[in-house]
Amino acid sequence: MHHQVHFALIFAISIFAGGSITEAFQFPKIKFVGLSTADKYDENEPKNRVKKGPEETALLQQSLEKHCNKNDALIRWEPQITESYEAAQVIFQEVAQSGNKRRCLVSFPSLTRPADLDKLSTVLQSSKCKQLLGLDSVECELYPSSPAPYIHIKFDGSVSGDAMAGHHSDVTENAASATKGWLKEFLGKYRLCPYTSSASRAAVGLASVGVPVGGVHIQVTEPTTSSSSATKAARIVDAFWTEVVTLMQSSQDEWATSLVVFPEYDDEFELFVEVCDGIIEPTVVATQSTEVIGRAWFHPYYDADLVGHTDVIAGHAVPHKMVEGFMNSLNLESGSGKGETIEFEELAASNNLVRHTPHATINILRRSQLKAAAEYEKGLGAKQPKPNSIYVRNAIRLSNHK
Repeated sequence: MHHQVHFALIFAISIFAGGSITEAFQFPKIKFVGLSTADKYDENEPKNRVKKGPEETALLQQSLEKHCNKNDALIRWEPQITESYEAAQVIFQEVAQSGNKRRCLVSFPSLTRPADLDKLSTVLQSSKCKQLLGLDSVECELYPSSPAPYIHIKFDGSVSGDAMAGHHSDVTENAASATKGWLKEFLGKYRLCPYTSSASRAAVGLASVGVPVGGVHIQVTEPTTSSSSATKAARIVDAFWTEVVTLMQSSQDEWATSLVVFPEYDDEFELFVEVCDGIIEPTVVATQSTEVIGRAWFHPYYDADLVGHTDVIAGHAVPHKMVEGFMNSLNLESGSGKGETIEFEELAASNNLVRHTPHATINILRRSQLKAAAEYEKGLGAKQPKPNSIYVRNAIRLSNHK
C-alpha cells in the first residue's frame, strides 16, 4: 500500500558517506574460458542484437536456451531492462518468490553495464548472503562465453512457499500513519533536516539549484505468514529494490524520496542491520547504484554502540565519538570556548534518537538531490554551515527537548 506525504529530503547530505559495516568486496576481473586477450569482442553485442528487432531478439533467446539447456531451468528473459538497479529488482523478486522453486535463471541481454551482473553474482555467492537469503549456489555468465548475460541461482528451500503477505491492512495503515506522524511531530518539529520546514513543505530554498518540492513515497511491507528468517530477509531486499525502481522511474516533484517500512523487524535491530549491511549495501555497490541513490537505516531501537563502527559508514549514524569531536572543535572555533556542549552520555542518547523511527525503516534518496543540496550550501559563502555542525546541532537540540 502506498501513502503520500509532501516531503523532499530526509537529512539530505548529512547522513551519507562511503564505506560499509561489512568488508568491501574485491570484485575479480572477469575471465572468459578459451578467449585470449588478443581476441576482441563487443560486450554490447547481445544488446545490439535486441535493438535489431523482435526476430533477432527471438533468435538470441533461442541461442541462450540451447546454451543453458544443461541447467534444466526455465529462463526469465528480460530484454527491455537496461539499468543494473532494474536487474537487481527482478533478481530479488525471484528470490522473494522462490517458494517451492529449486532454481531461477534470468537473462538481461540489454544491460548497459553487463559486468555489474557478475559483481552482483559475486556478492550473492558470499556465505553471508547465502545464509541470510537461503541460497545454495549462484553463477553468472557473460557474453561471449554465453550468447547473452544471465545469472543462475539455486535455492536451499529456506524461503517458504507460503510466504505471502497476511493482508493485515490494519498493521499497514497503522505503520503508515505512525511514519507520517514521525515526519510531522519529530523530524519537522525539531527541524532535524536543514531543508524541511514541516512535514508538508520541504526542499525549502533549493529551487535555485533545480530541486522542486516533492513527496515522500511510504511503502509498508505487510507481515507474512512465515516465520522463516530467510523469507523475511528476501522480502526486505525485494521491497528495497522495488522501491529504488519506483523512485528512479518517477519525477522529482512526484516522489523526492522514499521510506520503506518493515514492521516485522521492529524487535530485531541487529538482524535488520545484518540484512541492510550484509545484503543491501553490497548489492547497491555491486550495481553501481551509489551513483543514483543514497540510503540510511532507521529503527525503533537504533543503537550505534551495537553497530560498533568507529568511522562513518554508508547507511548508519555518525559514531558518537566523532560527534563529540565535532562538538569540541566547534566549541574551540567559537573563540570564547563557551559554545553549547552536552555530556557524552547525553550526546550518545540524542545521536541514537535521531535514527529512531516508529518502525524499522530504510530511507532512499536521490543522489542528484544530495549533490544539489551540497551545491546550494557551497553557494552560501560565509553563511555556509560549519562542516559537521548539523550532527552537533541535532544532538543538542534533542537533548534540550527531552
